Amino acid sequence: MIGQYVTVHGDVISHVNISHVMVEDGGEYSCAAENRAGKTAHSARLNIYGLPYIRLIPKVTAVAGHTLYLKCPVAGYPIEEIHWERGGRELPEDMRQKVQSDGTLEIKEVQKSLDSGVYTCWARNKQGHSARRSGEVAVIVPPKLNPFHSSILSLNVGDRASITCSVIKGDIPLTITWRKDGRPIDPTQRMSVTQVDQYNSILLIENLSADHTGNYSCVVRNTAAETEGHQSLLVNVPPNIEPFSFQDGLAEGMRTRTVCGVSKGDPPLTLKWLKDGDPLLSTLLGANISTLDQYSSLLNIPSLSAAHSGDYTCVASNPAAEVKFTASLQVKVALARSGFAADQQ
Repeated sequence: MIGQYVTVHGDVISHVNISHVMVEDGGEYSCAAENRAGKTAHSARLNIYGLPYIRLIPKVTAVAGHTLYLKCPVAGYPIEEIHWERGGRELPEDMRQKVQSDGTLEIKEVQKSLDSGVYTCWARNKQGHSARRSGEVAVIVPPKLNPFHSSILSLNVGDRASITCSVIKGDIPLTITWRKDGRPIDPTQRMSVTQVDQYNSILLIENLSADHTGNYSCVVRNTAAETEGHQSLLVNVPPNIEPFSFQDGLAEGMRTRTVCGVSKGDPPLTLKWLKDGDPLLSTLLGANISTLDQYSSLLNIPSLSAAHSGDYTCVASNPAAEVKFTASLQVKVALARSGFAADQQ
C-alpha cells in the first residue's frame, strides 16, 4: 500500500501500486474502511494473464454448526475450471457441500467428525495446464451449557446457596467465569468460585443476605464462541415487626386502637392477630381488624369490656419466616355500688 490522502470533498483515497507484475500477483483484493461507527469492505479480482498458480492456503478454523466458505487463492488468467478434493475424492459429496461459480467451496452446518481434514483445490486452463494446493481445516465445537434447573432460585436469609455451571459440549481449552448483574464477581460480595475441573465450576454463597439477590451468569468461552447461562437468585428477608403497645388506664366503655407494622421483610406478607394464643375473632369480641396496606394491620376495639383484657399477638409471615410480637391490654372494671339498711333497735 503506497499511502492515502483526503480529497477536498472529504473522501479518503488509498491505493496499491504493483511494480513488475507477475502471475502470482493476480487474485482477489479487498479494501476495508473502518471508523468508530462501523466497518465496510469491497473486494474485486485482479486478473493477470498467465498459467494457473495457487498461493499458500493458510490453516482455516471453522465453527461447528455454521457455514464454512473456502476460497481457492488462484492466480493466472484465464482459468477454465476450479475443483476441490478431500481425501482423494472430488467434492461435493453430499447436499451440504457446493462449489460456487467463482470456485468457492461452501459447506453448510459444519461437523467436526465429517468436515475436519485437508482440502485440496486445483485450477486448470483451456490448454490443460493446472496447479494445485492443499490446506487444513480444523472444526471447533462451541461450548454448550447444561441448563440450570430453574430460572429463579428462591432461598432465605442465612441459607447456603450453590450454583453449578456444567459444560456438556465444546472443545478445550475452556474459560469459565461468573458475573452478577452483568459485572464480574469480586471478593467483597462474600462468595467463592471453585473450578472442579475443566468442564465444571461451582459458585458458593455460605451465608445469604439480602444483597445477594440478583441475576447470576456463567460465561463460557473457547476459540470458537462464547455462551452464557443465567440464574436468578431471590433471597427472602424475614419480616420484622415494629413494637406496639396499648395505652394505660383504659376502662370499660372506652375505645382503643393499635397498629401492627412490618418495617422489614419481603412480600408477600401475611398479617394476623391472636388473643391469648388463639385466633382473634371479631364476631365474639367486637374487635375490628383492617388492612392499611401490605405492611400494616389495624386492630380497633370501639367499646372495651372486661373480656377484652389479655395478650394480643401480631403474627407476620412470608416465605422466609414467621415472627410474632405480643402486647398486653388491661381493661379497668368499675366497682359496682352496694347499699345497706341499719336495723334500728
